[in-house]
Amino acid sequence: MSYFSIPSWCIQRVTSLGFVALIALLYVGIWHDRPQAHNKAPLKIPKGKHGDAIALTTAQIIFIGYTLLAHFLGLTFPMRLVFATRSITKKLQKGLGQSPITSDVLSNLPTATPSKLIESGYGEGYESSSSSSYTDESRTEVDETNDLLLHTIILPNYKEDIETLRETLEVLACHPQASSTYEVVLAMEMAESGAKGKASVLMKEFSESFRDIEYTMHPNDIPGEAQGKSSNLCWAAKHVNGKYLDGHMKRNVIVTVMDSDSHLSAKYFSLINGMHFRYPQTAETTMYVPPIIFDRNAHLVPTPVRVADLMWAGAGLSGHYDSSSICPPTSVYSLPLCLVDHAGGWDAGDDSIGEDLHMYIKCFFSLNGNLTTRTILSPASCSNVSTDGKGIRGFFKDCKARYRQALRHMWGALDSGYVARQVPTMWWNPSRVPGVERPHWGNTVVLLHRMYEAHFLPVHITILIIGGALYTLIVPPSLMHPLLLQTLNITAYMRIGSFLGFATFFYLYEAYHYVCVKTREEEMIRVGLAERMLGAFSYRDMKNWADIALFPVVGVVFGSLPTTVALVCHFWTLKLVYKVSKKPSWLPVGSPL
Repeated sequence: MSYFSIPSWCIQRVTSLGFVALIALLYVGIWHDRPQAHNKAPLKIPKGKHGDAIALTTAQIIFIGYTLLAHFLGLTFPMRLVFATRSITKKLQKGLGQSPITSDVLSNLPTATPSKLIESGYGEGYESSSSSSYTDESRTEVDETNDLLLHTIILPNYKEDIETLRETLEVLACHPQASSTYEVVLAMEMAESGAKGKASVLMKEFSESFRDIEYTMHPNDIPGEAQGKSSNLCWAAKHVNGKYLDGHMKRNVIVTVMDSDSHLSAKYFSLINGMHFRYPQTAETTMYVPPIIFDRNAHLVPTPVRVADLMWAGAGLSGHYDSSSICPPTSVYSLPLCLVDHAGGWDAGDDSIGEDLHMYIKCFFSLNGNLTTRTILSPASCSNVSTDGKGIRGFFKDCKARYRQALRHMWGALDSGYVARQVPTMWWNPSRVPGVERPHWGNTVVLLHRMYEAHFLPVHITILIIGGALYTLIVPPSLMHPLLLQTLNITAYMRIGSFLGFATFFYLYEAYHYVCVKTREEEMIRVGLAERMLGAFSYRDMKNWADIALFPVVGVVFGSLPTTVALVCHFWTLKLVYKVSKKPSWLPVGSPL
């Protein structure tokens, strides 16, 4: 490693170095500077020249300050999550029972989309970013236009089951606007045996369902590019970008990226249509993000797997409230093709495995922090990880698969290093994209806070708890410095508050889950797919008390532990072998359209 590459290496692994720094702090402050026993005599606090107790060491002061800060942030997160869940549930409940989107509304989509959708109430998502300079009073009137808003839907997949892809395409194909405005791209991987044949079969089956359907094959011999979702997506996006060379056309091409098992409602795309034309000033700098919901097989998977996915959904939900300035996507998001150009497209290297968050960050910094994010009030339906195992063996197989998925998620901690590299770049060399405003440092601070919550806080809070517990075992409370003892007592109460906050979230989640499942089931009934999706509507009830009881353990097993493994591994490698976590399919095999 050359001298000049050391700073870059360190910045890229800032989360790993933060982990090591915390371990070092605990060693010095808790172990090395603890009251010592001399000649097997009882432990005594060392005395100063005048017989008073020696002041806290520097390491112990830092420990006190940091543990209070980490616990405070650990307490505020569930509070924000409760607020966001309650807010978005109310908005979804308001839309439940709303007249369905019909072909009458969408049949003349190219000529009357904006006004018809907004008058019908389908343009009423909400903005989750304060980066936009437009308020309710300054919104311009909707301009009637004959422009065609196209939706390019990219399905990146690698070794995904064909039935999972078929089911996702069938749900998209039932949308009234699919044949006129949906262009589907199956982003395949050349390294996958049979990928071309799988794509060809799906293209033949759905050739009449969409405006266009095609596939791309990511080569497996490009230096620096790994097999997986991000590289497949990057390759497919380059193909899509080459189809539309006109800048005005790129403004009206919305690229939607979704996981192979995600189900989207027709309302998702109609909401984007409405907001795209309703806010023309920010149309080129907006990312559209839906909340997610695991509502198809949650009743069939082990409780630890269900709770892990529920908490993953909660991490995304925490950014979906009206005044939120940062709302990274989880699994599904949409953005105009011109914004893809501004950001320089998707990355395909080993440090971009967290594709959705990574692209969000790229867009954010390409616009100097002035990215506008709008919440789409149509949650994306997802499936829990599930294997074919039964009984005890199946339980452990499912948990192992979920852990593998968690490790892949936590490998994305490299994105914190990417942010650490981009912040000074934005300071010294802000974006020169025409029309982009000066750096928005308020949003940048919030982004740094969210990155800390995602990649530092889960493992740091666990280590601090363990360190504090070990210290109380080694040193009797009567011999501890009063300030240190008070800190340990206060943080214990803060953890109780955090637990109560998460318990409240679990309670509120029941209503959120119900309205999402109910809305999806009603749509599937309308389009005639519900009868072939028997068992795919996973309703919950308050009998799931085990979810609340287990979430602290699940948070460690599927959060702190894989994060620790990822952070340690990053010291010698950035490569992670991409392994697909199996998801169930509900439609009959080979079911006709």
